[in-house]
Amino acid sequence: MIASPEIVTITWDADPIAADIEAFDDWMVPSSFWKTMMAEWGVGPGTHPKSWRIATPPPAVLDDADLRKMLNDAFAAGTIPSPNGSRIYTVYPPDGTTVTSFGSEGCKTFQAYHSSFATSSGLAVYAIAPRCDGGKTYGMTPIDFVTWGQSHEIMEASSDPDASHPTWLILQQTPETPELGENADLCTGNPMRVEGHMVTRNWSNVAAAKGDPPCVPAPANAVFGAFPEKNEISLAPGASATMKVHLYTSGTPFKVTAYPAVPDLTVKQDKSSGADGDVITLTITASKSYAEIEGQNIILLFSSSQDYSTRRAIIVHAK
Repeated sequence: MIASPEIVTITWDADPIAADIEAFDDWMVPSSFWKTMMAEWGVGPGTHPKSWRIATPPPAVLDDADLRKMLNDAFAAGTIPSPNGSRIYTVYPPDGTTVTSFGSEGCKTFQAYHSSFATSSGLAVYAIAPRCDGGKTYGMTPIDFVTWGQSHEIMEASSDPDASHPTWLILQQTPETPELGENADLCTGNPMRVEGHMVTRNWSNVAAAKGDPPCVPAPANAVFGAFPEKNEISLAPGASATMKVHLYTSGTPFKVTAYPAVPDLTVKQDKSSGADGDVITLTITASKSYAEIEGQNIILLFSSSQDYSTRRAIIVHAK
């Protein structure tokens, strides 16, 4: 783990939200939110000593190998400080840049990721957050979408910086399925707004042991969510199926968004919000070329208020 992270922000001059991104990185690691989330993992408050805006046009594609070369070149040129055991380089490609990593494409198989590589001055730890569609699919603004993803990666990069030797893998047993992941992975799909910033929550073994909500900080507002009548369905290529989703809340109506994770699935919903006891009907359609891709054929079901959201997944098998 990194006891006191130093964030180095990397953006592009052409990015209209570069200043907002820098403000987020400036806020996050010294914040009271950070102290609440990370103390259990041996990570203390951090600093944000440096930002670098790249003047050249952003690339159409930024692969992980290209990113590592870009960082190495910047270290050699003195453009950004070299690794020192505490630095995390947060990279924010603007809208229009496709991020790829080890054969996977950002926004299709990952929202963001963190990794590391060895340099002559130590381990270079970095986190990168693609812009995807600017968050429109998730009903978010571009800055909210990118800080939601990058807060997740900064937490994990701080508690588990060496990608070649992960140390904080935890087993979370849920009624649906056991899930293995890092501390923020176990709270994926639980964004909330803190002091004006959209962030993810973080897993707490202490809270879980007490029987409290394990994703902290626990939301102070109403409990709400959307439950599909089935967790899994099967579709033949070109076929459609309907599914009812049941809503519950102890407070006011909330928004529900169904989002297919692969392009060969589409989903329509008869309404986009509801209150306690309401039902939303989804119509899920597979393309004529539909085929099953292990772990990726899912419909994500987001329930969201102004401050945070929850997520469930419907698995769609190919007949």
